[in-house]
Amino acid sequence: MTNLDFLSKPYIMLRFIIFFSLLVCALSPAPTLAQTSKKATSKKETVKKEKPIDPVKAMEQAENRIDDNMVTMTNLVEALSNNLGQLHYLRTLCFTQDDQKWRKQASAMMTLEVPKDSARRRQLIRAFNAGYYEQKERYTICSNTVAIDVAVLAENGRRLSVMLSDPYREQ
Repeated sequence: MTNLDFLSKPYIMLRFIIFFSLLVCALSPAPTLAQTSKKATSKKETVKKEKPIDPVKAMEQAENRIDDNMVTMTNLVEALSNNLGQLHYLRTLCFTQDDQKWRKQASAMMTLEVPKDSARRRQLIRAFNAGYYEQKERYTICSNTVAIDVAVLAENGRRLSVMLSDPYREQ
């Protein structure tokens, strides 16, 4: 077996694709309030301002919440599916409902990871949906805290992808 034989497996290649997608997402500009579709307000209406946040504290809280959630996952693929579900909701919240980037990535991952195991596929779909609804309960508008969560989730997804692409990891 040569050093590159492990790359011939299609699911390894998908993991690299997901890794680079997450990397691009992490490096792209974070969504801000300016990107949301808000109605123009009249002079009489007051715009509810978001409370100033401490970005370091918000990032630590998001990292701790994600780490606590990771402990409940049975394996890395399930954790990545949950992570993609969270990213999917936040992306549709800040951009449009038509943006299906992370749902498509999760679907492709599931097709390669569990092509014939319907019980395992349902488990991954449940993890994706759990991540989606977790974020849906947390956020209703796109804000700076959403941008922080997206950055933390993207980094978590990157780490998961790296761990999953390790040819020497336990299966």
